Amino acid sequence: MDPSFTVHAGRTAAMVMLLGGEEIAVTPAGKRLIRCLDLTSGEDLAEIARRDSPGAAHRISLRKALIRSWMREFQLAGSPITRNLIIPGAGLAPLALDWCSQHEDAHAIEIDYEHVDEKRMLIAQCADAALACRIRGIKCDLRDIVLTERELRANGWNPTAPALWIIEGLSYYISHDQLVALVRLALSGDPHNRVIIEFSGSRDELNEDARAATETYHRFVGKLLGGRDLAVTNIDAVANDSNSRVERLMHPAQIEAQLGRAHFFKGPQDSSMRVALLAPRIS
Repeated sequence: MDPSFTVHAGRTAAMVMLLGGEEIAVTPAGKRLIRCLDLTSGEDLAEIARRDSPGAAHRISLRKALIRSWMREFQLAGSPITRNLIIPGAGLAPLALDWCSQHEDAHAIEIDYEHVDEKRMLIAQCADAALACRIRGIKCDLRDIVLTERELRANGWNPTAPALWIIEGLSYYISHDQLVALVRLALSGDPHNRVIIEFSGSRDELNEDARAATETYHRFVGKLLGGRDLAVTNIDAVANDSNSRVERLMHPAQIEAQLGRAHFFKGPQDSSMRVALLAPRIS
């Protein structure tokens, strides 16, 4: 399919997609969406990242593969949460399109503050109407939790329906309190609800090379977004303050082992990236 409508991705989003390569989309519909994106704005950044932060592409690939692996696990176990995806900070990524393309009973709500209308047009271009109508986009500033909840309700969100929330690539750009509010909202409904969250943990336990590479990469990305460093997340504090619990927590070396991939990372000291599964706290 030759795209008749193209969206110019922002520099950091384009960089992530270029670094993620084949892991970004896994279905024909998702791949069509990627082909409709102009990623040229991120080419120089991706080249710099590959040169100065060789682990960056591996981390992106691993986090996306693990998220899909956990989603499949829940689906195969018969959990109802994978029929309702909520993706804050979805951007132009094809995760919802991929998943809904593979599962006819799945619906998704994507939330972001830019490219929402363009994303809706892309999905309509890359998928048939029966699939496209199961993915809803909401334009909203996720830092405002009152507005976020109001917009979700206005767009058909049922807080009592079991849902899986996926927070990927967002924790770096919002405060602890804003992240806590989002997790609390996600887990306040059905007890089956879960949150998959990807984040940067403490740099204190990193080896010298990994710490230097992480700080360089995060400051590099942060500079593109106004000069600030990317946020570090204390996942135990997030869980405590949001009345949730950490059900799973993995670092890149563990993800490689679980997925049966060649080892680039040796242990937790090689990367600050973490992926956690949060659940409602048991009283």
